[in-house]
Amino acid sequence: MFAVDGTLRAVPFDLGSLMVTGDPVPVLEGVAATERSAVHASFASDGTLVYLPGVAGAGGTQRTLVWVDREGTEEPLAAEARAYQYFRISPDGTRVALDLRDEENNIWIWDLSRETLTRLTFAPEGDAYPVWTPDGQRVAFSSPRDGLANLYWKAADGTGTVERLTESSNTQFPYGFTPDGRHLVFREDADSSDTGLDLMTLAMDGERSSEPLLTTEFAEYNAALSPDGHWLAYQSDPSGLPEIYVRSFPDVDAGGQWQISAGGGLQPLWGPDGRELIYRGLNGSVMAVAVETDPSFRPGNPEPLFTENYVIGFGHTYDILASGSSRCSRKTTSSRPMASGS
Repeated sequence: MFAVDGTLRAVPFDLGSLMVTGDPVPVLEGVAATERSAVHASFASDGTLVYLPGVAGAGGTQRTLVWVDREGTEEPLAAEARAYQYFRISPDGTRVALDLRDEENNIWIWDLSRETLTRLTFAPEGDAYPVWTPDGQRVAFSSPRDGLANLYWKAADGTGTVERLTESSNTQFPYGFTPDGRHLVFREDADSSDTGLDLMTLAMDGERSSEPLLTTEFAEYNAALSPDGHWLAYQSDPSGLPEIYVRSFPDVDAGGQWQISAGGGLQPLWGPDGRELIYRGLNGSVMAVAVETDPSFRPGNPEPLFTENYVIGFGHTYDILASGSSRCSRKTTSSRPMASGS
């Protein structure tokens, strides 16, 4: 049993040969699945099916995009409701790169001034996790178009072809470039119980070699570099809860490690001036922490900005506008669960 676009399907399977022996048949529409295609359904020994209802057909959960200011006041964008998953605002604040989970799950660009949505990639296998280069000329993303999900990029204006950046036997997802554009920080899902989700860097010069950045027995993901490139915020779970931590960059072992969140934290992002960290609480709240970096790193206490039922995903479901004046977030059309962003 497996699900495609909200439809549970069955296919005959031979346990001896480990091969399918027929064609998939639709069984039930409207079954929820995670972004990693884990199906919210299970069978009892007598064949009874239990499942979590979801959205049937292509397009997944329909969501809208909104700006949200620091007081929680919303201003909707003119973009139509679609299956938005992750997104990042361009460095100049004029465009938004969108990970859309419909139309073959590709990357699209929303022009904020022209209010137009343009498709950037066209892989039937699906592209995800877009991030901008510092000059706004290219968008890097993760794609399984040649096998396992590795890293690629393409000119943001749609010209040229997609270029592959890495070749790895592990799945990879980008988080962001250093301010000088010479390195890309990304997550690699290692096929090892000793490490698991690790943070890596890819050198964009020369042969584009990748190097481990932060690898422990715990999961490290949702990395965010400070505007000056000297500090790395990320999400990890050594306490048993996901929390936000900061280390120096690029030498993550110099100067120590600071826990930023308390009682759980998700999806860290830096404020435009590097003097504030924003993250999501486990209850969906948006939290802010003032930080000082001179003469040493010192975080303040987490303070809630606002609490709203915006969507929380495995990656960043919000982003911060460079001016810091407002937040772009995704929410569903059915109720009010969706991401907050700035």
